[in-house]
Amino acid sequence: MNVKHLEFFCAVAQYGSINKAAQALYISQPHLSHIIRDLEEDVGFALLERSKQGVSLTPEGQRFLEHARVILQEMENLKQFSRRPQPDKDRLSVSMTKFSHTMESFNDVCVRNQQTQRFSYSLNEGTAIDVVDDVCGGVADVGVIHVAQHAQERLLSMLKEKNLEFQPLADLTPHIVISRNHQLVRQGAPVTLESLRDYGFVRYFGQYEDFIYNISTDSRQLDLNGSPKIIYVYGRAALLHLIAHSNFYTIGIQSFLTQDSMYQIISVPIENCTERLTFGLITRKGGELTQSEREFIDDVTARYRKIQAMET
Repeated sequence: MNVKHLEFFCAVAQYGSINKAAQALYISQPHLSHIIRDLEEDVGFALLERSKQGVSLTPEGQRFLEHARVILQEMENLKQFSRRPQPDKDRLSVSMTKFSHTMESFNDVCVRNQQTQRFSYSLNEGTAIDVVDDVCGGVADVGVIHVAQHAQERLLSMLKEKNLEFQPLADLTPHIVISRNHQLVRQGAPVTLESLRDYGFVRYFGQYEDFIYNISTDSRQLDLNGSPKIIYVYGRAALLHLIAHSNFYTIGIQSFLTQDSMYQIISVPIENCTERLTFGLITRKGGELTQSEREFIDDVTARYRKIQAMET
């Protein structure tokens, strides 16, 4: 359970329909249904009565809604408190989806500016929707997201509605990510989604919309969510550690700088893959950026364009 899921539940209660709430939230109906089911499993009781006419709250769901609204209001109060300006401090405030390439740009700016007298740098990680909310709400000044083809139109509509600007960085092909010591690599066997099927797939919790786990190739469609062995994790560190010390696999893009040296992990192209991930920057229209934030934007732009050039 997290705050975002509470927001989604409140939207369903408001609209009396999972489909209408999903449209308002710019996410898919199956995604939202999955979240509500997960939330009900977490709390241990049904929150909604479902019918052909829509949904209504159970008595427990009504009480849960009252508590959820209090929590969300307190979270908003905390956000307002944390946004108070800090004069004479250099600021770098970034929110990102879970890709280490973006993290490396943030790290580089921190290292280059470590002799600065006063600064306040922050980095949040989440889904694309989390990043949008962070930038829109002032929690972050710069967002870096990746979005799958099927979700791009919905996301761009949401950005326009929230008065946010989107600057594309790169369109990249998904890759298989495995340990350099993976059994298939040691055997010299082909590394394909088919050959990896029985080895175990590692994925993030909640990444139903902004990551491709349903892979299209020239010849077939592979839904990795149907894998016989799936491990769900929240953070990049847990995912990378699992991949590095096992025969599990995940989906990413081309290798990042420290991927092989630190984790002994490699990226393998997916044969005849037709899917693309679009990476981009999000900022508030007319928003002022600090020198460090502009430096970060320059760094991350150059980094993703370099990765794009490697694919051509």
